[in-house]
Amino acid sequence: MKAQKTEPARMPEYRISESESMQYKLLYQIRMGNMSTSELDKLQFLCKSELHQLRSELDAMLQELRDMNKQMQQGKNENHKEKDKESIAA
Repeated sequence: MKAQKTEPARMPEYRISESESMQYKLLYQIRMGNMSTSELDKLQFLCKSELHQLRSELDAMLQELRDMNKQMQQGKNENHKEKDKESIAA
């Protein structure tokens, strides 16, 4: 029995900033105190939301890996059973 290849779970691609230069600009604004309390609160909310999404994506990927590992282990066990039957028959 061959393990079927499945497509990984696709999650929405939302990130606060994919650009390193934008990240550095944001860090600079925070460090210089140029952001208001409401802007910082909004940024904190976005960061928490993104972290939650990343954790969900990671959980989904880990579950896929566990499922693949389980399928591979079952395939190995079936392989060993067939070899044992062949050696007994011979």
